[in-house]
Amino acid sequence: MTKLIGRSNINWYELIQTLDLKQGDVRTYGVDFYQNTDGRFDEIIQLWQHAGYDKAGTVEWINYYPGKHFDAKIIEDYSSWLGYKCIRAWVSSIRPGRYAPYHWDIDDAEEEHLKLGELTRFTTHMGISEPGHVFIVDNQVFSNQESGYTHQWSNHRAWHAGGNCGFKKKWLFNFIGVKI
Repeated sequence: MTKLIGRSNINWYELIQTLDLKQGDVRTYGVDFYQNTDGRFDEIIQLWQHAGYDKAGTVEWINYYPGKHFDAKIIEDYSSWLGYKCIRAWVSSIRPGRYAPYHWDIDDAEEEHLKLGELTRFTTHMGISEPGHVFIVDNQVFSNQESGYTHQWSNHRAWHAGGNCGFKKKWLFNFIGVKI
């Protein structure tokens, strides 16, 4: 289960305006994302294929990374607010008509990160509450969340999904850290 921990005071609207003008790293159900040379994605891909997901272009999300797409100062402010040292952070966006089916995030450096302490994941809803924006963690469904609402996950590797049945991009800030 996740729990609402509060509302962050970062100006998410300003960050969205900056990111909306940039090309992030597009992730889709196809060759460009699933090179899968070491088999890390096998379980997820097999589940998606068995469920009937196809390569019609509806499975898609876009990731934006600190230092590459936006100022890392946001990470410092967010870390200070939470009281957690950042291990990994990114913004994800889903365009209207797209979705990210159930999956768990695969991190190439997870073994190294676990040596630093217990990993905790947080997700902040960045955009203005929009009908049709859906985010799911385990069996909890979040929709129409206010900008800044931040949830702490009970497990950083929880299964999750998201979709956008609305008319504007859906934006989430994702943060994995260790308690300071």
